[in-house]
Amino acid sequence: METTSARRVLALLRRSLAPKGLDVIIPLTVESYNQYLEEDTSAASDLTRFQLPIVSDALASHLLVLVGNSRAMWGPFLSNVSSELKHSGQILPNPIDRYVQLHVETTIKDLKRDGLIEPIQTYWVADTTPGKMILAQKMALAARVVTRCPPSQLCLHPTLGPWLAFRCALVFPVEGIHPISNAEEGDAEPMPEQPSLCSHDDSMHDLLAAQMADALAQVQPDNPGVIRPDAWKKWVMPRITIAPSHRLMYSSEQILYHYTKDLAFLANIVRTKEQNLCTDYLRNSPPPAAVECRKLVQTVLREYRDKHPEGIDAISLSGGLDTSIIAEASDQEWETDHGIGVFSLDKASRARPILRFDHAFTVQAKDEAKDAYFAGEIFKRLRGYSLSHHHVIKASLEDLLSHAPAVAKLLVSCDPMELRNSLVIYATLEQAARLGVKRIVTGDGADEIFCGYGFYHKMDEEALIEYRDQIIRVMQFTASRLAQAFEIEVISPFLDERVIAFAQTLSKQDLVGERTPVPVDGPDALHGKLLLRQAFPEAFSQWRSKQPIEEGAGTTALRMGFFDGHWSQEEFEHHQKKAFRDHGIVIRDREHLFFFRAFLDAFDGDLALVPKRRRTEKDEEEEEETSDGSFCPACRFELSHAAQDFCVTCGFWPTRITPTNDKSGYATQALTTLATTKKSLAETR
Repeated sequence: METTSARRVLALLRRSLAPKGLDVIIPLTVESYNQYLEEDTSAASDLTRFQLPIVSDALASHLLVLVGNSRAMWGPFLSNVSSELKHSGQILPNPIDRYVQLHVETTIKDLKRDGLIEPIQTYWVADTTPGKMILAQKMALAARVVTRCPPSQLCLHPTLGPWLAFRCALVFPVEGIHPISNAEEGDAEPMPEQPSLCSHDDSMHDLLAAQMADALAQVQPDNPGVIRPDAWKKWVMPRITIAPSHRLMYSSEQILYHYTKDLAFLANIVRTKEQNLCTDYLRNSPPPAAVECRKLVQTVLREYRDKHPEGIDAISLSGGLDTSIIAEASDQEWETDHGIGVFSLDKASRARPILRFDHAFTVQAKDEAKDAYFAGEIFKRLRGYSLSHHHVIKASLEDLLSHAPAVAKLLVSCDPMELRNSLVIYATLEQAARLGVKRIVTGDGADEIFCGYGFYHKMDEEALIEYRDQIIRVMQFTASRLAQAFEIEVISPFLDERVIAFAQTLSKQDLVGERTPVPVDGPDALHGKLLLRQAFPEAFSQWRSKQPIEEGAGTTALRMGFFDGHWSQEEFEHHQKKAFRDHGIVIRDREHLFFFRAFLDAFDGDLALVPKRRRTEKDEEEEEETSDGSFCPACRFELSHAAQDFCVTCGFWPTRITPTNDKSGYATQALTTLATTKKSLAETR
């Protein structure tokens, strides 16, 4: 029978240990643990030698409590290490084991002080002495509160995932308690019983098995108890693979110490945390190219600062990496008093940004759009130091679409992707103009020159360089053209010729790679603009994943069915045929139809008024369509650049076949499909 004494003991353990980060408290019984070991068939050897002794025949069962920690232990543990450093000037061996023992033993004293039953035996997970060694994972499995993942040899908690560690077990001379019925105070329901085995599929198990084999290969044959100092990543990868970017994942610093046990690194962590310093480069120096990149971008930003000593009117703050760097980049050099790359993060002192702004603007068309959150966090950091006002422009999709004719005319475009993004920029500029802004800074160019787009990730080196250089030749940005309508000057630091020239010297390894110093978002997660991220660790959005303007602001909804209710399929096909018959434009979908009609309205219904050269229908009849690659085959308007394979007027891609866009035959297929579509539309005239 579950006893009041057991519940009181558990309540005190939680109350005393949880604030210290020892917040994993798992009750079971000695008997259930012993039985589990007896019945477990997963081990290659007999596990009964690890059974615990039964101390009294007077009880039907004995309370056994397994104690562990989540990421919550890291902060209190660092405080404890800090005190030790101040007291003795060094960190003694095994600091985590000593920390756990200190607080568990203090809690046992509290039990005695409160008149509760003390444990009759304490087992430490770190103690592998025969007769004292316990199998902590088996205890958790016997309690049915975790699931076992065989290839990774990890326990998976329903809340914490794999991000927990077991530290000790306490045996009490009271009746045990069933863990599943033991709802913690304030819980709505008890924790559900966990299955014994994980639900990962065979491909995941194969990957984890390969990773574990790779990790085990790091063990030094002459000293099996020690792994190579640089092998930590091999050991942590199964854990990350199971639960990448888990909300309760250990921090990068916690992971590095957990797998390296590097006391010098731990001392540096304590120092940097106390002084609010960057921790990215405490174990490894920054890449030389990142050092050069930082110096160059700082030079460009300083020149703008010197040109505008009173500050710049505004920044278009999406909260992405690019604008985060522009807003937050400080004057700090790589060589600091604390080591290479150990920058201050204190915005009030050494991390004060190079540039100052009166206003920042962020558009939010959907509540779930992320730009407003990231921009808001940046503003919190900079308010009172380098940024005075942050304006979140909450606009409905209908509000933004009301500007479609004006934007279409200014850009001379009905390309849905272009307009989806540019409506956001237009709303920003309109609000900026109302507030008297004359200059605004944007992050334009960083994605193009530093390979920020996801399609770069799978390209080989040659294809990436070729495509990057082609984009640089033809790239153009709508902010400056839209801003002219409001008499606002656009400043784009990443479009400085020196920055572009530097970017063109970089290899794929410099531009695309995993997160550093710990790839917490998984083995397959790659980040573009890698050097920029590594060069500016003071940026809040340093590792924010790439999101185009439309996604960050919320206008992506326009291509996700927003226009489905505007026209039935029959109505859409009618308008599609009419657009081709009357104007020679191939309409691809309902969103494209909406923006084409806005484009047509902008030019009074007459495409002859569009200020662009256009090939006539007669030209098409007399020539092979691919004979002149300077015109778009879907709308017949002239392309923006001789090397361009994307039409900025209607958004069709690819307009011609190139070695890059046809490596898998995509361009050939797309142009064949277009020809078939045009033939079908022509036949229905």
